[in-house]
Amino acid sequence: MKKLVKKAAAIVMPAVLTFTLVAAAMMNAPVARAEAAKEQIQLSGGASYIGEVLNGKPHGEGTISWGAKKQYTGHFANGQRSGEGKFVNEYVDDQGSTHEVAFDGTWSKDMMFKGIYTEKVTDTYQRVTVKLFMNGKFKDNQLQSGYLAQRALSDPDYAFTYKDGKETLYVMGTPKDMVNSWKKGTLFYVKYQKGSISKECWDIPGETKTKERARQQTIQYLKKITAQVTPQLKEFEKLAKQVEIK
Repeated sequence: MKKLVKKAAAIVMPAVLTFTLVAAAMMNAPVARAEAAKEQIQLSGGASYIGEVLNGKPHGEGTISWGAKKQYTGHFANGQRSGEGKFVNEYVDDQGSTHEVAFDGTWSKDMMFKGIYTEKVTDTYQRVTVKLFMNGKFKDNQLQSGYLAQRALSDPDYAFTYKDGKETLYVMGTPKDMVNSWKKGTLFYVKYQKGSISKECWDIPGETKTKERARQQTIQYLKKITAQVTPQLKEFEKLAKQVEIK
């Protein structure tokens, strides 16, 4: 995620051409606010923009491109991404893996606000190693509330998160019959937080009797709140399809 934030940094616009208000006042001429008009302009950092412009800045509908594989199409306000829009980016990291990133939704002050974020990572052998899906509200380009699903070439390969501001549920494990696995304590890893309550549980027995007793107590607690988390577990099973690695 930090990759996206770094690579999708706030757009730096060229200096706006100024005009002299004093001269206009001396001529007794009113200063009118120009309406947005479609233009093509060059921005700093090698970016280019085509669309509606107001006072020398993207304002209204348009498209900004940073090369051939990085682009945002949607709404702007005073030079910043604001409102509905879609961002796509493809880049290669330090290990040579290719990242294909997309966010489709609403933006605020040049940052993701609400919508769907996806990312696919392909290694140098053309294997898809990671697929990530997030749907919810964002702050500072980080998921604040909603769902996250990820699959990777690892063990376990699936990870899921649900957040709503008051409650956080993080699960690693196979997305099949998750409600029953939750009750039995057989999901690979579970972390549940709500207010001052914080519980975590592995499917591996504790190393000592004391640790195993604590694990069983956690399993019993989680079992009691099964009805409360069932909607989220069911949604995790559905979201698993969004991160299938083919």
